[in-house]
Amino acid sequence: MIPIVDIHTHHISNREDVISLRSIDVNEYRMQNELINLRSTLGLHPWYISNKNSIDNLAILEEKIADKTIYAIGECGLDNLIDVDYNLQIELFKSQILLSDKYKIPIIIHQVKSHEDILKIKREMNPNQPWIIHGMRLKWAIAKEFLNAGMFLSFGHHLLNSDSHLMDAFLQTPLDKIFLETDNSAIAIDDIFVKAAEIKSMEVQTLKEIVYQNFKTVFKK
Repeated sequence: MIPIVDIHTHHISNREDVISLRSIDVNEYRMQNELINLRSTLGLHPWYISNKNSIDNLAILEEKIADKTIYAIGECGLDNLIDVDYNLQIELFKSQILLSDKYKIPIIIHQVKSHEDILKIKREMNPNQPWIIHGMRLKWAIAKEFLNAGMFLSFGHHLLNSDSHLMDAFLQTPLDKIFLETDNSAIAIDDIFVKAAEIKSMEVQTLKEIVYQNFKTVFKK
């Protein structure tokens, strides 16, 4: 049986037919002392970073990566709409990119009004590990730039909203670069796959197989 891949979620899933990668922020991990397993991703989310704990949080992140207890770094990235020092965001994003390459682990990226900086950093650092831009809601012109830079794109519940710009971006994104996600939505990953398959004019099972193959390619499973 081909599993359904939910590449990025903030929910706990116990479904045996779903590979569900739960995103946990390092601060969340420290406060709740949550158990992290191989179906988790861990990162320094730009919303929650600060100067006072960044060194400790990076050390914890590296420890968990070295222990091989997480699938990917993330979510991490840049958000230009929040009241968090943008230079600090860039510094910590770059630190996580270095960890990604050092330990040969993929990275899942949060970006808001920051695609130009994300692309610039990608060009400057020239990392070797796969990057996945999660929560895609951007027009095709920007999506195409990410794809040309070698990134994967993950789409979520916004596909159900019939936004013409997003539909166009998803329709034009090559199948071998696509992931799907629930993020923090209550919508089931099954429903997102159904809508995505409808947009792509293909069978849901075929799309599941393609996304699973993308997962194996990125995570070398």
